[in-house]
Amino acid sequence: MKKELINDVTLCFTMGGRPDLLELSIDSIQGKWKFPYVIAVNDFADPACDEVFRRKFPEGILLSDGEKRGHHGAVDWVYQHIQTPYAFHTEDDWIFPKAVNFEAIKNFLEQEPKAVSYCLRYPADFLDEVALEKSSRRQKNGVSYMDLSATHEEWYSYSFNPHLIKAETLKRIGALSQYKKERHISRALKKQGGFVAYADTRLCEHIGEGMSVANPDAGRQKSALRLWLRKQFNALKRS
Repeated sequence: MKKELINDVTLCFTMGGRPDLLELSIDSIQGKWKFPYVIAVNDFADPACDEVFRRKFPEGILLSDGEKRGHHGAVDWVYQHIQTPYAFHTEDDWIFPKAVNFEAIKNFLEQEPKAVSYCLRYPADFLDEVALEKSSRRQKNGVSYMDLSATHEEWYSYSFNPHLIKAETLKRIGALSQYKKERHISRALKKQGGFVAYADTRLCEHIGEGMSVANPDAGRQKSALRLWLRKQFNALKRS
């Protein structure tokens, strides 16, 4: 399979504590695309993930100095090293089963100033049926996407899920560490009229569900309960 060369995009990885998932994620990317510019931050500074990244991307930039900056601070550190017009942000627990038309998405972001980013995650994988009914399917410049702005008063104007974003947008947002949580970033951008354009088809898959680094058992139990509750809710909606 011929790999697509993505010249003007920096691949940005956040990782730590899950070298097995990291390797699967990198293999998924390297099977389809070649990014000449790759930067990763390991906020957990675990040697196993450092080894995987160095082996897979020997010319990549690895940010791993043992200091814990927290998620937002770690992402800020990565973004400080971006030298290209675009960044493709992902984490160590996502794989990519389908091709992605990066050129079309870049053109879309240039033509749609209110789009903060284009997220590869399919909303049907995390929204219930009620919320999905409030979303909007749209198309611009040959790119189909879903706008979730109406589904929640705070969320869906920013996301750390795999996405393509313009470097100038990152500069406009400023340091993410000024915000306590992701929803606070989203809320600030929503007030400015911004939104995330979500893929209207499944372009990525989450392989880390229930595998929290900080508390794996609690995360697994919480995820199982959340999935069970969602199934019960959807069953009631269908009845």
